[in-house]
Amino acid sequence: MRDIFTDIHGQPRILLGASINSASSRTAELAARIGFDVIWIEMEHASADLMTAEAMCRAAQANGALPLVRTSGYRREQILHALEIGASIVVAPLVNDAETAREVVRHGKFRPIGERGYNTRSRAADFGLEPLPVIRMNAETYLFPQVETCQAVANVEGILAVEGIAGILIGPGDLSADLGCPGDFTNPALIDMTTTCIRAARAAGKHAGILVAPGPLLDAAIAAGADLCIIGSDFGAMIQVWRSQLERCQAAQVK
Repeated sequence: MRDIFTDIHGQPRILLGASINSASSRTAELAARIGFDVIWIEMEHASADLMTAEAMCRAAQANGALPLVRTSGYRREQILHALEIGASIVVAPLVNDAETAREVVRHGKFRPIGERGYNTRSRAADFGLEPLPVIRMNAETYLFPQVETCQAVANVEGILAVEGIAGILIGPGDLSADLGCPGDFTNPALIDMTTTCIRAARAAGKHAGILVAPGPLLDAAIAAGADLCIIGSDFGAMIQVWRSQLERCQAAQVK
């Protein structure tokens, strides 16, 4: 059982990921083939259904990347389905306290840590080709409550103390909105909250992640110890490139 946060030599590494908002298994495959370590499969804010997300998991894994599913909540079926289609990492949104974090673990880990449903025919269990490897599956399941409100920041130490979570993932979009500076990822208060949470996670022996494009906030997060960084998205890349191409061609026509 290999720790995904270490390289082939057993040294710590930072996982770099791409967020796929288009619900496209081809785009997930492309991102994996380019070299991203993690493929973020969006089920909270995007149109991916369970079959689509499963295809995206296969595309990521077949090309050497780890599939991450952000669920639309932390109910039993949301966490369980994400794991059974093959997610290595599950991010549960809007986890504001330890009680909610315990619900994520209850549905995401087998006994004695949690109460995950027993099923031998899922992708995660290799379709039953071997006896259900509960110990291995528990060890290879990485659960990340998402910290994205001031309430969650205030409760972060309690969240981190919950047995069974791998770490926390900062959601700077909602957190910036809760702070009154929506989308301002250079805001000093946001950067301070983010780095405080990341340092708390690493001090507790847990991992820390963030979803943000390159810039001051990402730099500060990595400096504080973040080791799961989702740094790009398919839509973001297309917007940037397409706008540039269109503007260049429009300018050429004017000349």
